[in-house]
Amino acid sequence: MARQTLDPQAPRIALVIEGSRSHADHRTLSLLADALSDAGVTVQRLHHGLGRLARFRLRQQLRRFAADLVVASGAASIEEVLAVAQPAGKPVVGCYWPLGVVHNLHAREDRSGSRPSLGRPAHAIIGTAAQRAALEAWSVGPRPWPRERIHQVALPDGEGPPTASLQAIVQLLLELLSEQGQRSLSHGLLRASAARVLPLVKKPRGLSLAYHQVLRELRGPDLQLVVGATTFEQQIRALLQRGYRPLSQAAQARELLSGAAEQAPSFSVSFDDGYVDTLEVAAPVLRALGVPFTVFVVTDVMLGTLRLPWYELVQQSLAQAGLSEPALAVLAEHAAVRDSLALRNRLPPQLLLPQVMRAMKQLSADDRRDLCDKLWAKVGAELIQRPGVPRYLDQAGVRKLQELGAEVSSHTCRHDLLPSLRDEDLAQ
Repeated sequence: MARQTLDPQAPRIALVIEGSRSHADHRTLSLLADALSDAGVTVQRLHHGLGRLARFRLRQQLRRFAADLVVASGAASIEEVLAVAQPAGKPVVGCYWPLGVVHNLHAREDRSGSRPSLGRPAHAIIGTAAQRAALEAWSVGPRPWPRERIHQVALPDGEGPPTASLQAIVQLLLELLSEQGQRSLSHGLLRASAARVLPLVKKPRGLSLAYHQVLRELRGPDLQLVVGATTFEQQIRALLQRGYRPLSQAAQARELLSGAAEQAPSFSVSFDDGYVDTLEVAAPVLRALGVPFTVFVVTDVMLGTLRLPWYELVQQSLAQAGLSEPALAVLAEHAAVRDSLALRNRLPPQLLLPQVMRAMKQLSADDRRDLCDKLWAKVGAELIQRPGVPRYLDQAGVRKLQELGAEVSSHTCRHDLLPSLRDEDLAQ
């Protein structure tokens, strides 16, 4: 059995292992269960077969365990788990890693033969390029599998324990647990369903779409402000297909404020903070579709006088393995942060982010800046080198956006919380 975390506040993952998997796969998945337990997660391993009786038993086990996340291994077992867990609102992560066969079970016709099954894992973990190709080949109606929800983890070398690979999966699952804690998975699913919802509502005169990051892979400590590249393109195309006119934000504002004669409804697109992915991922989609857009940049970050905004520094420090513990120790030096964690200090640091961010937002601007200076001195040099830490546009990147026709404006100098600033700071 996997080592269990006794803390009742610890997040819970049900790891469902298909009974037909090889001995080597069972061994690897057992190591994954132990790695999750060591990270502060309560893990229950469930061995699952096929058929109605096995499905009934699994439903009862999941109900008793009250898992926050269900990880299922083996293509056949994943479909069974989806049928049980998704109606109960439990997100399912399909683990085809390391050697699982990917086949088109989820696209199988239902009994009526009228349409394919829509059951798909919320995220998929794979180990090979062939598995990725098989997943991307699946189709739900006209929409392909969202590539941003497929996560490839390198296969282990040699015969020893795949420590690095297991830690990569643990990191991903902790991110998804944090996503659940911030209730952003449901938000993401709602965003992905925009094309279905729009036909049901009355068209407003104007829509303003505000984005932050648009990513080719959905990763990060705060997925509430992240959208996948596939979903992003689907949203823009859905608006164009429904007759919305694309306008720049400034042009849309002038039109709506002018009280001009009623025209076809419009939409505008903007991006906050000035991430590099705005240039590399979002801009090519918008340019190909003829959609103007506006980018609001944090000017001190663009100029290089500030490496990361305070919120990014805090989030990424807590999310990174090996840096989270020293980062949490620095942040807890302030009494307000320490008090917010008093009852939850046994959770993995990655899952303490909501409490830490709430406490940080309550600090004065000076206290928050001093604490972030200490945090940067402790982990900043290593943090900035870590893969996955967002990159921000520099002046050359902003000029490229302008050459593409983007409007560029300021998103404050340092992304401070304006209510916490003194009058003289605001004037400056």
